[in-house]
Amino acid sequence: MTGSRRFSLVPTAHLTGEFDEAARLAIIPDGQMTKGMFLANLCTRVPEDEARNVRSRLRAPPGHDKYQSFLEYPFHDAMLWLHAVARKEYPRANMLEALRLLGRDMVRVFLESKAGRVVKTMILGPRESLMRMPQMWKVTDPMNEVVTDALGEQAVRFEIHGFPSWIDCGLLGTLEQVVINTDCDPTLDVALHGHNRATIVVRWEKRRDRPA
Repeated sequence: MTGSRRFSLVPTAHLTGEFDEAARLAIIPDGQMTKGMFLANLCTRVPEDEARNVRSRLRAPPGHDKYQSFLEYPFHDAMLWLHAVARKEYPRANMLEALRLLGRDMVRVFLESKAGRVVKTMILGPRESLMRMPQMWKVTDPMNEVVTDALGEQAVRFEIHGFPSWIDCGLLGTLEQVVINTDCDPTLDVALHGHNRATIVVRWEKRRDRPA
């Protein structure tokens, strides 16, 4: 997660690479926080024995063992839950790929929330949906800085500062799924600058009709 790295990603490709959980958790600043919107869902998706293990490693366990949607919790703790869910639900995948797939699933979780149901009523194309992502992320992760720039009609550039230990895997899956939900096929051109900065250009093509 150090230095710079560049690659392109399409939905049918797989993320590969070494995954050092301890090192990834160690680079997350103590003050990096996230809202509890997704945490209540995540902690119900792992077996009780694994949930106990995760709870024993939390920096700030929630009051009464229940996460509140709009209270803030350590991003470190969120990653512990994300790792546990990824291992359970995608056991055959490399962990980076498992977290990418979980990032796609987080779009579904958001759309099932109260705020997400409002978004679902809007008819948005990929460009408009992607351009709204910084505003959406501010709801759940207000500490992160994301700037978007439309590059014509079929590409959006993201300049991202934040999401340590998630920026190179789960966040990519989230961006992919936003495009996939609009019946388009995404391509991500990714430039990682260290562990929490990235430039990501998302391009897309209308999904070709498949034969029955």
